[in-house]
Amino acid sequence: CLAIKCYKAALRVRTKEAAPRGWAMTQNNLGNAYGDLPTGDRGENPRRAIECYEAALRVYTEEAAPGDWAMTQHNLGIAYGDLPTGDRGENLGQAIRCFEAALRVYTEEAAPQQWATVQNGLGVAYSDLPTGDRGENLRRAIEHYEAALRVRTEEAAPQDWAMTQNNLGNGYRDLPTGDRSENLRRAIEHYEAALRVY
Repeated sequence: CLAIKCYKAALRVRTKEAAPRGWAMTQNNLGNAYGDLPTGDRGENPRRAIECYEAALRVYTEEAAPGDWAMTQHNLGIAYGDLPTGDRGENLGQAIRCFEAALRVYTEEAAPQQWATVQNGLGVAYSDLPTGDRGENLRRAIEHYEAALRVRTEEAAPQDWAMTQNNLGNGYRDLPTGDRSENLRRAIEHYEAALRVY
């Protein structure tokens, strides 16, 4: 709550007109603070975060500030994924669009860590998506988790690797298509891998 007060105070001086990049950075940080806020209205906090990120994107354009734009798109995707109010399918669809936008800048070659983080976020969004074909959504989630593991290795990023292994286990466990025994065997392998770190 104190962080939010500080960012709001900064915005009284850092205006969009006088300091557009500083204003956008503060809007992004304010959005992060709302997203991390453990108290208050669970529906209101992500909505406020979304407002802040969308404000930042008025300055952070893909052309003028691609790295900041991609970071804010990623943050916006997380906020839409966390939004407990409204149409869940539409919220996750919007999250997917934001993550996919971020990947236009965050490539595996140019920004591997960010790329892997967004890939994991896409996996979570597809895994939670209540609309469309459940099997296809989970197949896509699995593809994104597997892509993330190209960067998130056990040696280089053990916590992220374990989280993604756990996510893969969930994807295979819930997969309604294919050989059920094989899917569960693969889920167990991923859970056991995660337990090497967790």
